[in-house]
Amino acid sequence: MEGVYEGKTLVLGDGNFSFSVALVQRMARPADLTATTLGGEEETLKLFDAGKNTQLLQGKGAIVMFGMDATALTSHLGLDGQIFDHIIFNFPHVGRKAPIKHNRKLLRKFFASCLEYMSADGRVYVTLCQGQGGTPADQPQRAWHNCWQVVAMAAEAGLIMRDVTPFCAEDWGLYRPSGYRSRDKVFHTEGALTHTFVLGCPLQLMTHTAPKLVARVNGQDRCFAKPAGIGHKIGRNLHQLKDHPVAMVTKQLCGLLEDTLGVHHLLEDHSVVHLLKVGRR
Repeated sequence: MEGVYEGKTLVLGDGNFSFSVALVQRMARPADLTATTLGGEEETLKLFDAGKNTQLLQGKGAIVMFGMDATALTSHLGLDGQIFDHIIFNFPHVGRKAPIKHNRKLLRKFFASCLEYMSADGRVYVTLCQGQGGTPADQPQRAWHNCWQVVAMAAEAGLIMRDVTPFCAEDWGLYRPSGYRSRDKVFHTEGALTHTFVLGCPLQLMTHTAPKLVARVNGQDRCFAKPAGIGHKIGRNLHQLKDHPVAMVTKQLCGLLEDTLGVHHLLEDHSVVHLLKVGRR
């Protein structure tokens, strides 16, 4: 989350609006910012600097909303008909010392709630404390059962992670990420990471695929029966879709096979899979 922000932006769970105040300074059009918090207006304005921050945002033309539940956005009439290019949720937490499964559920419901308000090229940013996300970017990386499984929770809503970057609270002015264990206490932000998600490519049903897989081995074409269990997954050509995770993995895998085993990737397309030519160097 760096540089100048362009496009409509929704900030969720911004306790005293201190992050939104820092963000609005980077907005190409401050009026494109909608800053929200879970607490009601009376409750929120008791927080440190919340009143001043609210006035500052409104003075720049930004929209300020109270009582916004990030897991049930459709229940807030103020968002009706709105579409956002950026949806930001920093340090989500169910409150107090809750079991990890409750925070996974929070993320899962949040991602699902975002879908109705995302533009086609929209992005969702979720910042978590060190280790919570459970990705290899976390150092140290927690065991799968002991993290929030952010990538898996997003995938249930059809979102895929595009990027993960370090989050430095000091880069955001007077931002005060409070609410730790439901108290007016700041989160530990050292080692925090921002996870960026985009809409995944919808899967299309294939009307026809060849009955067999073909590969060229030692200069000869060989046919292999298409496994029945994965037949419906073959022939979608996901490896040809730009920026799709399958395309990225395919590129890396082909390079690795060529370097280590002398396997060369051919350009011919047989509607099922690209041919692989095996040839020792």
